[in-house]
Amino acid sequence: MASPGCRIADALKCAAAQGLLADAQAILSMQVDPRIKKKHVPKKGALVRLFEQRGVMDSFVSQYWPTRHSEPGERRRQQYLDLWQENERLLQGEPPDEDEIDDGPAPDGESDAEAAMAAFAMEGQLRDFIIANLSQIPVGGTRVSLYRDANGREGREYPTDVGQIDILAVDGSGHLYVFELKLDRGPDRALGQLARYMGWVKIHLAADQEVRGIVVARSTDEKLRYAACVIPNVTLMRYEVAFQSKEVEPVTAQPNPHLELPRP
Repeated sequence: MASPGCRIADALKCAAAQGLLADAQAILSMQVDPRIKKKHVPKKGALVRLFEQRGVMDSFVSQYWPTRHSEPGERRRQQYLDLWQENERLLQGEPPDEDEIDDGPAPDGESDAEAAMAAFAMEGQLRDFIIANLSQIPVGGTRVSLYRDANGREGREYPTDVGQIDILAVDGSGHLYVFELKLDRGPDRALGQLARYMGWVKIHLAADQEVRGIVVARSTDEKLRYAACVIPNVTLMRYEVAFQSKEVEPVTAQPNPHLELPRP
């Protein structure tokens, strides 16, 4: 069944197909004023605005939002854009419009949790990409590899008493590296989680080895940089997403090497 409105997961699929995945990821990471209760709706407004500005809205509508040009569809579009604009106003210090930031249901019934699932899926893809290329990513000039403990447990989604570490790595000297992926979380939450994980690793795994932390983010804003500068052994890393296309040669008829022709 077609989605009744603009859903985050569908928007990400369309963005990837249209070469706009990096822009969509930046939108998922955008700041939402805490006074806005339906935090995913301003992001939908930003996605709608992106698609309309880049001329891909018709493609998105035809695949994922067939009711867009109906009266309910037009109303949803305007609600998305209105809350995006209200968020921009609040972030600039303007007084809130109580009609816009109320705690009523989302215009298409989608919840923050459902929208967040799309971000978490993308975070999983980012985590797996980093793990696959870990040996090629220098951290402070040092090459690291995925950690494996005495029980054979690898450092992918490594469990601790205070939560699950995205990636736990180790260098050739035995120093441990805690990676925290910041895709859809604010700087305070990301650094708070990282500090807890680093403390747990220091107590339970590191012994006399150093523990270092890495926040991997789509963007590193001023708040994140200020917070990180007073936390020892923490490094900030930015990731970028590039879209590439390559022409595929058409299929041509080839002789079947396993086909035996009848003898005359």
